[in-house]
Amino acid sequence: MAYIKYTCGYIPFFRLSSDEIKTQVGVRGPNEKAFTCYDEDPLTLAFESAKTIVEKFNLTRNNERVALLFVSSSYEWREKNPATTLSVSLDLNESTKTFFISGGSEAVISGMELASYLVDTEKVDYAILAIGERRRGENWTIDMGLSDGSGSILITKENDSALFKIEDFFHITEETYDISSENGKISCPDERYVAQEQYSYLLKKILTKVKADRIFFSAPTYGIATNILKSLKTKDDVISSFGSLGNAQIPVNLTYATNSIKENEKILLVGFGNGIKAVLLNRLKAKTDENILKVFERRKRMKFGNYVKIKDIIGFPEDESSISMLWREREQNLRLYGLRCEDCGNSIFPMQNYCIVCGGKNLKKEKMPREGQIFTLTEDYLTTYSDIFAPVPMLVVQLTNGARIYVQGIELEDGDRFKIGDKVELTLRILNSYNGFLNYFYKARKKID
Repeated sequence: MAYIKYTCGYIPFFRLSSDEIKTQVGVRGPNEKAFTCYDEDPLTLAFESAKTIVEKFNLTRNNERVALLFVSSSYEWREKNPATTLSVSLDLNESTKTFFISGGSEAVISGMELASYLVDTEKVDYAILAIGERRRGENWTIDMGLSDGSGSILITKENDSALFKIEDFFHITEETYDISSENGKISCPDERYVAQEQYSYLLKKILTKVKADRIFFSAPTYGIATNILKSLKTKDDVISSFGSLGNAQIPVNLTYATNSIKENEKILLVGFGNGIKAVLLNRLKAKTDENILKVFERRKRMKFGNYVKIKDIIGFPEDESSISMLWREREQNLRLYGLRCEDCGNSIFPMQNYCIVCGGKNLKKEKMPREGQIFTLTEDYLTTYSDIFAPVPMLVVQLTNGARIYVQGIELEDGDRFKIGDKVELTLRILNSYNGFLNYFYKARKKID
């Protein structure tokens, strides 16, 4: 039997308030709409939550028995397996089993079932379910109820200090009408009917088979989610706060509520998509130390006009990339490896042929830390979107091992600036795009305590 060892969630920095939404488009929405910047996509969102699990449980390059399942209904570039890109960015072992699972808002349950199977059959010791969603609506009513976000779940066969036991999975395979997504835009002309007639009918079928103390679910839209809550005669703090997070709803909800769930309570997780899928959990004794409130509280309120400018843009257009250079630098750019001089002990980034301190050639590959402090900086007032984000900070960060890296600074609250000596952390973002190819690299934000 498989167990959930850990869960965590992540909510993007930029927000639209409910008052701003009502004033600008005249629709009622959640308390906030959380949305990504131009340099974020479902993969970078999944990285934000998955790295917490990788670091906490030391699932590094040395561990060969790991699976990574990337779940998203909104990742658009599908010729390459994005789970592989995510695995490399997390510096997992090259033999890591990677899977990309897409579909509707039930895909997270499909991912949990596959992860449980891999663990139950002892194909792997750890299965990381990493979910990232960056969704947009076909009209303002739907769009304002959708938030971007991510969450990750660690599934193992170890019941020691596990949070939940996975008891059973359920499927109701029925065609669900009136929901579609074209060019990444979600459409549902009659959300009330879909929720109260179709989904409520299907959910009743599952509830005849199982008894649950609480139900958490993922739904395609905010309107559908609120109507399901009415049918269940219950409330949901996460849905009230951010609306529909798509497949990320379940791990965020689970993380938010875990410590309030009593031992032996039965939790039913339901994914509403084309039909519905569900999994029954049993709460065990362990507590979680994940404080999801910190990502709820980190925010920068934006104006509606700024959201309109960047909502459909992913990456800055750049000149043609060198494929041979990207291949040669693959460990440096995604895995974040540099060098260490065996003669003088100096750490070097990016990789060089000689030590920049002593000139020695006795160099050994070294994994760079993702934390440090600002050594020096400058500010760019003439960059793209300078009317929204100026000045854009460009930082030289001295990492905790002494190496220095040149990166862009991100996620400053109103009136805040970077200063020399500030503690920062690196996170994965889109550096640029060319002909549909996305180049990922690291940017720095003030360290989250």
